[in-house]
Amino acid sequence: MLQGLDERRIQAILSLDAVESEWLPDLERLVLGSSGLTRHSAGEGAIEAIQRMLMFLGYSTSASGAFLVDGDFGRGTNRGIAQFQFENRLTAIDRSSLCYPCQWNNARARIDAIPEARVDVETLEAMLQKALAALDSGEIPLGRLEDALFHLNAVQRGTFLNCRKIQSRYGAAASNAAAHVADETGVEIRPEWILAIIRQETAGVVRPRFEQHVLSRENSRDPETEFSELRYRSMSIGLGQIMGFNFEHVGAASARALLFAPIEEQVLYVARFIAQPGIASSVSTPRPASTDYRKVAKYYNGPGYAKHHYHERLERWFNEFVLLRDRGREVQ
Repeated sequence: MLQGLDERRIQAILSLDAVESEWLPDLERLVLGSSGLTRHSAGEGAIEAIQRMLMFLGYSTSASGAFLVDGDFGRGTNRGIAQFQFENRLTAIDRSSLCYPCQWNNARARIDAIPEARVDVETLEAMLQKALAALDSGEIPLGRLEDALFHLNAVQRGTFLNCRKIQSRYGAAASNAAAHVADETGVEIRPEWILAIIRQETAGVVRPRFEQHVLSRENSRDPETEFSELRYRSMSIGLGQIMGFNFEHVGAASARALLFAPIEEQVLYVARFIAQPGIASSVSTPRPASTDYRKVAKYYNGPGYAKHHYHERLERWFNEFVLLRDRGREVQ
């Protein structure tokens, strides 16, 4: 058996409830001499295990850029493996193939510019050693294994959090983040705004999205920067889906840090992102008006916010969190 594969922490990363029966036969076949697992030869259990490992290590698995566990070795999973192999010098695939010319509206169609990758023993060993090193050093997504597994499992199950669960899980962190930002900037953010953004953007489950066209653009602008850092800058990351290239804007050390920061910092990043002069009055008022929701929606979602009804959803979530807050006070 590959070194580390029998480690309970590794098994928890590879499958829901650490059940190895789904992926072990394929991985044993690989170790015993198969030339590699490809898009056409791997079983669903092994693919899901590889997708979970890729996500844990910070790679997207869907052609759309999503972090997804679906048992399909599609072009997105192929890209994730190719990126991992490139960053770890395990492939002949070059940087230009991974940063193929594209725009937002054709990146997915052109993804076959990336050659097909193969999961061989060397690649799997490298993934396991990277994961073990991360576990031992504590440099893991969301800072803690239990948090990383919570979000990884939620993505695979397709289960997300309603307002009540978000309040329970992140409410205290939102209040602390609001107080922290008030000390830093003087902007008095209502914690309900932070929670409303989390509800709208991720439903409380960290599930980054990689944007291929952003990577291709950033690489053409800055070809000397380390590829992995550009890859993180090309993702929307964390509870608030903040684009990685905004890392300095929210006080993170790097784009990678947006994903590997503990939950408390994840919430703080959302607070810092909305503590801006242009919307400070909107996020500070205890009774936002329609114009406030529109202003924040435009800032966070862009000029097309109205067609997504983004402002209406923010209003709905904000009011729900106010109700939960008031009910909590009544109970106390």
